[in-house]
Amino acid sequence: MEATIEILKLLIPSLFVFLTAWIVLRAFLTRETDVIEGLLARDAENRRVDLLKTTSETLLPMRLQAYERMTLFCSRMEIGQLVTNTNATPGMTAEMYKMALTLQVEEELHHNITQQVYMTDDLWNIILLAKKEVTQICEKLYRDLVSEYEKKGIEGVPSAKHFLDAMVAYLQQNPQIGYIQALGAIKKEVGVLFN
Repeated sequence: MEATIEILKLLIPSLFVFLTAWIVLRAFLTRETDVIEGLLARDAENRRVDLLKTTSETLLPMRLQAYERMTLFCSRMEIGQLVTNTNATPGMTAEMYKMALTLQVEEELHHNITQQVYMTDDLWNIILLAKKEVTQICEKLYRDLVSEYEKKGIEGVPSAKHFLDAMVAYLQQNPQIGYIQALGAIKKEVGVLFN
């Protein structure tokens, strides 16, 4: 029995020292883990901020260039500008000229199709509506001209000159507004970038 008491005298203080050391070490490691996690979180946030800053510095010029290109596209969709850039050759029919105008708009859009990545869907849809307005005007004028030829019994097909005359008359009565709205929407969206 005396041996058991002696063993307990040695074992109890050792157990007490072990538990104390374990509790202190656990508290220390928990605190160190929290500090390390905090440092890692702060480092991750700093990296995220740096990445956003770098991305903004890189992306802003690209977005501005996209807006510039789409502004140029919209100004080229103005029918007066479109006609200036698409010469009618002698002997060209109204249908050929309508196709040339439509093709020029389509090619210009195809050339700038990737610019939609840098702008909102709403703006891109406004630009597409402006493009659609141009092609619809050309198609309507052509159909009206063919119909007029048929009603008046005029032989042959309408010429590009007659198509241009019809276009001038139409635009005097019905101003083209799609490209103006698109240009306004571009300016508004660019303004948001700087506010």
